[in-house]
Amino acid sequence: MLSKRVFLIIAGAAMLGACSDKQSMEVYTPDKNEIVLNVLHPQQATRVTDSSFDVDDKIGVYVTQNDAELQLAGNEVNNEPFIYKGNVWAATRKVYWNEGQHNIYAYYPYTSDVNDIADYNFCVQTDQSTDEAYAQSDFLWASAKDVEASDNAVDMLFEHKMSRVIVMLEKGEEFEGDIPDNTEVYIYSTTPYAVVDLSTGDAAKNTYMSPETIKCKQLTNDTYTAIIVPQSITSQVPLVEIIIGDVSYLMYGKISFRPGYSHTMTVTLNHNPEKVKIEIGGELDDWK
Repeated sequence: MLSKRVFLIIAGAAMLGACSDKQSMEVYTPDKNEIVLNVLHPQQATRVTDSSFDVDDKIGVYVTQNDAELQLAGNEVNNEPFIYKGNVWAATRKVYWNEGQHNIYAYYPYTSDVNDIADYNFCVQTDQSTDEAYAQSDFLWASAKDVEASDNAVDMLFEHKMSRVIVMLEKGEEFEGDIPDNTEVYIYSTTPYAVVDLSTGDAAKNTYMSPETIKCKQLTNDTYTAIIVPQSITSQVPLVEIIIGDVSYLMYGKISFRPGYSHTMTVTLNHNPEKVKIEIGGELDDWK
């Protein structure tokens, strides 16, 4: 068996700041005064290019009086799972409006294990190569303030609270043939554990946890992606590994992953590893 050759490519400049679609045959008809939601993805659709909501997906929902702080318990609605019915999102056990104005907080993916509102523990998957693992890593959050009782669904526009990295592979002049479809891409040196304030959606890495390696999801033969907990890497560390056959290329660099933004890295491949070119974009794109 051939041994794996490892080549180190140093990125000199820091990068700063930088399922299936299921159909429901039935239309859900809510009761009078029942709380129902119209959940909008950051792309303002329930079907997007790299993640989607399917019928029976769940989000966690809290409802408070508009002048009350969000608490772990004692709210009007406490971490109630709302399920996508195909036309609206409704609670697994029906919940109804009280009088007055209300604040609604929601997050995805749902879990029954929330033990802290200000420091909710969330973890992105370390193997994001499957659609399910990738979707479960995409923490979304939304809120609606000063909402009054209505028979209409309340719009909840979700936001990405993690960061995304896209690794694009390009063929250099000396690269012959196609980029193999069994190429693997890994993100190194990031902490996959986050703490999230469910009242604001603010997310940051858990400083008590150690960095781990994340396997990217393959979009095409030359494009890979992963969701990263927002954090800054301020020193030269192994950042990206690309494995093609028995050859592994390690890229070192600095980067600041910002919440809700997508960071693109372009790798120009040649059969001679010394001629592999790494470009880390200095601009950030809104993750929509």
